[in-house]
Amino acid sequence: MVDSSDNKSVERNDGGDAELTGAEAGRDDAKHSDSQTMSFIETTQSVLWAMLGVQSKRNASRDFSKGKFVHFVIIGLGFTLVFIFTLVSIIRYVLGDAV
Repeated sequence: MVDSSDNKSVERNDGGDAELTGAEAGRDDAKHSDSQTMSFIETTQSVLWAMLGVQSKRNASRDFSKGKFVHFVIIGLGFTLVFIFTLVSIIRYVLGDAV
């Protein structure tokens, strides 16, 4: 096993050791930290796909396990308000501002 600041050692399934360089170890650590919560972009995409009704089961299970309820509510309310504002604007334009 190697224990230095630039290299990390991981155990392989066949019993051997594989060394990761500092960059590879950093990417591995980043994957684990990203797995805790969803990013803003991932949450936004999930809300949009869910609003369209085409959310995949894999993404839905990811949302339930890694997403925060408050983030989904805030983004969902924001998109709902934008949707309503867009519909009202289109209706006013079509009806010639008679409403």
